[in-house]
Amino acid sequence: MNLTAKISRKKLDQKVSKYASDKRTLEVGAFGSQAYGRFFTNKVGLDIRPGKGVDVVGSVYELPFKDDEFDIVLCMVVMEHLEDPQKAILEMKRVLKRGGIILVSVPFMFPMHDTPNDFWRFTKYGLMHLFKDWEIVEVSAETDMNETLAVILQRVGYQATFYLNKLMKVFIFALAAFISWMPRMTKKIYGGIDRKVEEPEAFASSYFLVAKKN
Repeated sequence: MNLTAKISRKKLDQKVSKYASDKRTLEVGAFGSQAYGRFFTNKVGLDIRPGKGVDVVGSVYELPFKDDEFDIVLCMVVMEHLEDPQKAILEMKRVLKRGGIILVSVPFMFPMHDTPNDFWRFTKYGLMHLFKDWEIVEVSAETDMNETLAVILQRVGYQATFYLNKLMKVFIFALAAFISWMPRMTKKIYGGIDRKVEEPEAFASSYFLVAKKN
């Protein structure tokens, strides 16, 4: 049992695997990423820096590709690092064929990471607003409340050091695993403390969106 295996990665892979394809795919923000080649076998990886997983070096704001070149665009855990997400979305839309799809994962209840280049957090409603000119296929939480608490605990383990560091990290990662395995204890979750509107996905660590270019 690997207590340090990322719960967030496992949950995202489950979402992405449903859209596996051999069609021409662009992955934006591919530096260090080897996760999606098994799902998208005809994938081109782009990043602003060269490195493992990167086939083309370039900016998401000026993609070095023709209009309507790709069937699928992947933008996984990238938009929080973009100063201008809306500009990037328009450029990714340009290189996507009509009827093609974009897959996006964005953080919500998630610690800062890759600082200082971490600018945004997105609710699912904010995400839908950004893609209001697309046909939205799916918007869903990547984790339930238990899993979100576990993800945050794991990030504490990854990103902090402690007195009695090794012992504390074993405790933290074990507690995260226990919480993620626990049965869900809530009956209902609401979108505010007035408890007027039910919002089952209020405590997501991240949201996943699939949208089609009209």
